[in-house]
Amino acid sequence: MVQLNPLHRHSGWFVCLLLAALLGGCSSSPVTPGTPPAASPDVVQPAPPEAVPVQPQVPRAAKPDTDSATLALLQQSQRAQSAGSMIEAIAYTERAIRISPRQADLWNRLASLELANGQPGSAIQYANKALTLAGERTDWQRQSWLIIADAKDAQGDHAGAVAIRERWQTYRG
Repeated sequence: MVQLNPLHRHSGWFVCLLLAALLGGCSSSPVTPGTPPAASPDVVQPAPPEAVPVQPQVPRAAKPDTDSATLALLQQSQRAQSAGSMIEAIAYTERAIRISPRQADLWNRLASLELANGQPGSAIQYANKALTLAGERTDWQRQSWLIIADAKDAQGDHAGAVAIRERWQTYRG
């Protein structure tokens, strides 16, 4: 008995399918790519596209004015502090920080409020954050260090507070 290769058994079907595919492709109109089909009298050809005018660049929307939002929150914080509501004043300042987290003066404000609210540990923490953001701004550095001195005084570290004040009380940069 002769063994047939599995490909030979199905080769007749394969040839029929290939032939059908080729013949099916030949039944379409003989249009070569790049040449327009012949126009029939009942088909209206579209007009060639005209040059599309270039639209002028529209400027992007200006970024939101976070400075005015921050300023408004700081004013509300000041009013709350003046009214004796330290918790509310702290909350407004924290909201301002969420808008502008890299502003050292906001962190100093929060540190001062925490100190006034009887939280010297938090005041030191926030003043240190302000120091990391102050960069070359010696006015912000000085303010941070003086808040830290007051907080150390409140914690009972009078010698530490005096040392900081001696350096920063009259520091002009």
